[in-house]
Amino acid sequence: MPKVCRLFSPDELDKAAPHIAFEILHFRCYAKLKSDQHLHRLCSAATQAVGYCLLLHLRLLIDFFFCAPTHDDCHVVHFRMLPGFMDAFPPELHPMTEGTKKVSASLNKLLAHFTATRWEEHRPAWDYYEEYVPVIHRLTERFEAALPSTTKAAYDDGYRQWRHHASSLNLQVKRIFIADAL
Repeated sequence: MPKVCRLFSPDELDKAAPHIAFEILHFRCYAKLKSDQHLHRLCSAATQAVGYCLLLHLRLLIDFFFCAPTHDDCHVVHFRMLPGFMDAFPPELHPMTEGTKKVSASLNKLLAHFTATRWEEHRPAWDYYEEYVPVIHRLTERFEAALPSTTKAAYDDGYRQWRHHASSLNLQVKRIFIADAL
């Protein structure tokens, strides 16, 4: 049976915008924390947790930008109906490649689902996924720039709200760094 994809109205995309802002902000936050040497020195468990969080947001954004939506998934293809979006964010910016398919499948099997793949197949090292971090950074910047005004306003409001929460997390992490240094 074919998987049917839900269609979204512009009003629904305005409601979706703060939620994709959440994913993008947290992807950026964890990408920055993943490379923070203070965190590496502080605690290997924290470094691993940050890495898993980054992979989770990376997985979602790879699926958002590269994979075909099914059921009620909201993907970048839905935003193409918005005025000017397709011109500013053409499909050629994010073609699905064999490499992208493999990374998405790997993250789904090894991170998001408890499958036999975890122990029956080779688990890729971090650098296998790391090459997609700059790709997703570039796509998120282009995506943000392509949003028309009302959707962009909803996105920016959500981003500001989530950034406030992320700032609180960063302050707590910095306090731990300072306390550990004393």
